[in-house]
Amino acid sequence: MEVELEQKTIALVTGDGSGPEMMAVACKIVDEAAKSYGLEIIWEETPMGWGAYHKYGDTLPPESLKRAVEIGTIFFGGVGDFENDKTIGAEKPEMKPEARALLPIRKQMGLLLNFRPMIYFPGLESLSNVKPENIPSGGVEQHFIRFLLQDSYFGNADFLGSPMVDSETMKHLGIKLKKDVKATDYQVADLAYFTGDSVRQYLYAAFKYAGALNLPLISIDKANVMARYDFWRKICNEIALEFPEVEVKHQLVDSANALLFYPGELHGVIACGNEHGDILSDGAAGALGSMGMMCSSAINPDTGAAMFESGAGTAPDIAGQDKANPIGRILTGAMMLEHLGYIEAGSNIKGAVKKALLSGYRTADIFCKGSDDPKKILGCQAMGKKILENM
Repeated sequence: MEVELEQKTIALVTGDGSGPEMMAVACKIVDEAAKSYGLEIIWEETPMGWGAYHKYGDTLPPESLKRAVEIGTIFFGGVGDFENDKTIGAEKPEMKPEARALLPIRKQMGLLLNFRPMIYFPGLESLSNVKPENIPSGGVEQHFIRFLLQDSYFGNADFLGSPMVDSETMKHLGIKLKKDVKATDYQVADLAYFTGDSVRQYLYAAFKYAGALNLPLISIDKANVMARYDFWRKICNEIALEFPEVEVKHQLVDSANALLFYPGELHGVIACGNEHGDILSDGAAGALGSMGMMCSSAINPDTGAAMFESGAGTAPDIAGQDKANPIGRILTGAMMLEHLGYIEAGSNIKGAVKKALLSGYRTADIFCKGSDDPKKILGCQAMGKKILENM
């Protein structure tokens, strides 16, 4: 007798560049893992990015945004490519999809927490751009949690037209939306801000996560210079009193950047503001070995709404060549299944990825000449097939 599967609709953004190739592989693996544990996924395409622009005249078609928000769970394949950015994007900067698509989704869905894990496994030191002697024998866990709202990425849009800051003050400060900036402007400024309620909600969730993983919390700031980060540090110290079991470390962002190549020094849950978290986690992915390995999720801690977006980018220069690394997308799919409550399905995928890597299989971007077997270099589809075999 066939067991009836639970069904779950997920908004699918296949993306630009090599995104559709990587997402096809990742969706197949997620489908197989989900079905093995009782879940049938119904993918509903919600086009965004330059591909959507060429079809609908908008990098964020209103119907796509509406449906994605209604569905509440998005598997996002990455948007943007160099050529369209340089041509259409130069004429219509407001259509550049990284800002046009991502920021409204994050804001409308209240996606406060951005999880980006970087795991250094023993036996896979050759994948890393870090000297092997700088990786502890027990491995390293770096769980970046980026504060995904407010800060410098939202300030201008949030405050322009707001009664909190009058138009004359905004004009005097030179604050504009990006689409209104001209090269002839005398002065241009960005307004960065935090609100106490949001920072408390974010840091409380970060402490709770660190406690569950039995890891220290490393709070990244620039409290020695910036008022908003002095504010951040004070709130962090207040919340720390509620979590006496969690070790707390304060780390200035500039010195944290220097520690990326000594990953054991950043072993823990790393709490970052929006801008700092964006920059540091990309650097951490480079230290780990490749942006193609990065998985990422953005979650509303109150509603459970979430977007699962690999940090791997769209690799438009190799689109259609079956060369892109799908591992970041695949691991992001595993995070999505875990978020949906299918913990074993997500673990199955992660174990299959680790087995493929420990067996020496590589995509071209993570191949290390001299230590890896060139016969085990796989394309996008072949790597997906190998991971599927290991599940």
